Amino acid sequence: MRAKTRLQHKVVTANERLLPLTEKQELWAFRHCLNHYAFRTKSGMTTCMDCGHQWSETREKTCRCPRCDTKLEIRNTLQRKYKDKSYYSILTTQDGLQVQRVFLLTAHYRKGKKADFYSMEVVRYWIDDNGKTEVTALRRTLGYYIDSFVFDNHIELRNDNNVYRRIADCKVYPYYSATTKLRRNGLRGSLSEIEPTKLIEALLQDSRAETMFKAGRKVDLNYFLQHPMYFDLYWNTYKIVMRNNYHISDISLWVDYIRLLERCGKDIRNAHYVCPLDLKAEHDRYQERLRVIQEREKREAEQKKAQENEEKFRELKGKFFGLSFTDGLIVVSVLESVDDYYKEGNALHHCVGQCEYYLKPKSLVFSARINDKRIETVELSLENFKVLQSRGLCNQNTEYHDRIIQLVQKNARQIRKRMTA
Repeated sequence: MRAKTRLQHKVVTANERLLPLTEKQELWAFRHCLNHYAFRTKSGMTTCMDCGHQWSETREKTCRCPRCDTKLEIRNTLQRKYKDKSYYSILTTQDGLQVQRVFLLTAHYRKGKKADFYSMEVVRYWIDDNGKTEVTALRRTLGYYIDSFVFDNHIELRNDNNVYRRIADCKVYPYYSATTKLRRNGLRGSLSEIEPTKLIEALLQDSRAETMFKAGRKVDLNYFLQHPMYFDLYWNTYKIVMRNNYHISDISLWVDYIRLLERCGKDIRNAHYVCPLDLKAEHDRYQERLRVIQEREKREAEQKKAQENEEKFRELKGKFFGLSFTDGLIVVSVLESVDDYYKEGNALHHCVGQCEYYLKPKSLVFSARINDKRIETVELSLENFKVLQSRGLCNQNTEYHDRIIQLVQKNARQIRKRMTA
């Protein structure tokens, strides 16, 4: 790729002037970016795959090598060799630009021998003081795997892509240099597993990131950089958290909690709400509140929809309106509006309203009451004039169940007359 902009020309020039990787940096990567194992046979003979030392070991999961003092994970296996890979990066400066240099570390292990490892530089991210980024990298081949590089190629100016970004999100060598502006904006100490390039760009372009990083809220900043929408929505709320020196134990849970507060109509600029003593308990409490609100809204939406069906309902069931009969104690009456169906369902906690029984053309629904108190809801077939179901509170049968069914069946002739009228 040919350089076109002033920054690209500057990057191409600086790309040839970087110093080689040091042994200390590569050794750190070997110690901290790879897994370290001890292979143990059935006899108990254990081999450190880092230095090749052999000894008898009785511990089950982990141990330390008596020679190199490396903490090792014990594997019971007859395997004699294996290979491991990992990416790591170092931060440095060159010609006034901040550089993230990404290396692919490859280690070969053979039982009884010292591990052999080497590094290959694959990607370099160049960032100027305005947060603009350019990439120099090895050329990639077409392939499914991320590390499908042409290793005999040169590191040249390339277009940025998701693969390079993915690779650059790796462990960073803890001793690094930064440009004057980045040091002023707080880049020092541990990056706390924040993606280096994304952090540097944010520190140069976004004062909010600078504020949080200087305040030591690196875990929270990492979350907001990965979820920029919440950064924009809840920054003013988060400032209240910082002013009150409130420690957020789980940032993702806190954001969910703030969303719940907002949905429940609470003031998310009030420290009483945004800085709870028990975050999880308050989150769960407002989650239950929201569930109740959503259920109410759902019922209201269903009722609104039902009102739109009122005319159709009257066309289907209007001929039965006013129909009622009694045995002296129980009064059975036809439900005469869509609203009556919902009231009946809400009172007895069943689904006669929500399931739109009022639009069923082949059935008729009655309310059985004693002294105007709802006892059961009865559905009668308009094809064979038999009771399809009769449900009381929470779909349970009452002591009047059989009596109600007999009363409805006994008066089926009145219903037939209404159909032929």
